[in-house]
Amino acid sequence: MDTSLRKFYPWFTALGLLVGGLVIAAYYKDQFREWKVWQREYVKAELARAATPAQRAAAARIPVEIRQFVLPELDRVDRCTSCHVAAEDPSYAGLRLPLAYHPNHDRHPFDKFGCTICHQGQGRATTREAAHGHVEHWDRPMLEMKYIQSACGKCHLPTDVPDAPKLAQGHDVFEKAGCIGCHKLHGTGGVIGPELDKVGANRSPEWLLKHFKNPATVTPGSAMPPIKASEADLDALTLYVLSFTGEPLSAYYVSMKTIPGPAAGRRLFEEKGCLGCHSVGGKGGNLGPALDEVAKRHDPAWIVAHFKNPPGMTPGSVMPQFDFTEQEMRALTEFLLSLTDTNVVGFLKVPGAASPIERGKAVYKKYGCAGCHGADAVGGVPNPNSKTAEQVPGLKFVSEGYTKDELQKRILDGQREIPLMDPKRPPAPLYMPPWRGKIAQGELDDLIAYLMSLLPKGEKVDF
Repeated sequence: MDTSLRKFYPWFTALGLLVGGLVIAAYYKDQFREWKVWQREYVKAELARAATPAQRAAAARIPVEIRQFVLPELDRVDRCTSCHVAAEDPSYAGLRLPLAYHPNHDRHPFDKFGCTICHQGQGRATTREAAHGHVEHWDRPMLEMKYIQSACGKCHLPTDVPDAPKLAQGHDVFEKAGCIGCHKLHGTGGVIGPELDKVGANRSPEWLLKHFKNPATVTPGSAMPPIKASEADLDALTLYVLSFTGEPLSAYYVSMKTIPGPAAGRRLFEEKGCLGCHSVGGKGGNLGPALDEVAKRHDPAWIVAHFKNPPGMTPGSVMPQFDFTEQEMRALTEFLLSLTDTNVVGFLKVPGAASPIERGKAVYKKYGCAGCHGADAVGGVPNPNSKTAEQVPGLKFVSEGYTKDELQKRILDGQREIPLMDPKRPPAPLYMPPWRGKIAQGELDDLIAYLMSLLPKGEKVDF
């Protein structure tokens, strides 16, 4: 051997030791990955619990491996159970995470839903920090538990989940605040503000809460007024808006939205005042036929067709043609089909009068009029440089300034050009958007009846 190479022996030795050390370090690092540590802890716990040789042998055979759910319909792979290995075992209920049982997981089986559809986070990750989403370039970290009910709104109607009361509370605040009057959601609403379909995926809870309290602090120049509500209501509103993720979900996951059940139909039945004309169990009006056991007289297809065109299915019918969506018609049909159960009849509310004014008040709420004109149509929402004292006018005296036809035209056409207090200053940010093609004629008639009723008796204003 060439003696000239001898001088490199120490370097070869050092390099070999370094490579060997790196291999050993890599081996030990791999052996003590977080998920492996927790799986071994789980095996130890199972061995300690074993009461028979067979149970002990079964525990010893539990493999230490990556566990995952591949969900192509949700476009995700979730490996959370690599650490949360006891999530499906009720005997681990109440123990500390991650070796703890997930309550009620059978309602949403992991093999169908995974974990991140509800909890968010990074499903493919295998370390705690990365899986929880608290890493750079990952914008969907795990939801805090106080906001976890927002996930229900991805697949369910917000008022149809008894175990998610804050979601329903947030939906109620959203409606009362009239957000839909300026923002479009699911194709419905105003155009003054941005669409909300994906805002829950693009904004953090902290940002949303600050925005609701004082929009201009997080969106300079925003015309949106602060939402005046309690801290609890604002927190619920934040939770509800977080459900607006815009995630494309298949019919399996959104069945409660696409095919609402009898509960949704019953609420609609009551809201529309159907008992003003029809009776159920002896309660209600007699202008239309009784609806007891209507399923024995008509099949579901006939009922849906009747909602679409009452006179077409029942010649001479005086029932108005409501502008129901496909989902609403299906929900109402499901409810009517359930009327074979006499137990449901006793719970129906018989409105003292399903008057146009009461229905119009509901329309005012539905289309977000309160967002600009106030919850009770008293106005007061800031609108800088508008001639009406730099605020949106109230509607208390609208019947003194408009005829019904004029008011209908104003609602349908809107008012883009707002009279300015100072032509040299920027235009007023809030304006009346057109509602033509967005509001049904029956709803419009009821809304006008409500607005015309607002003038207090004995009061009058000069224009």
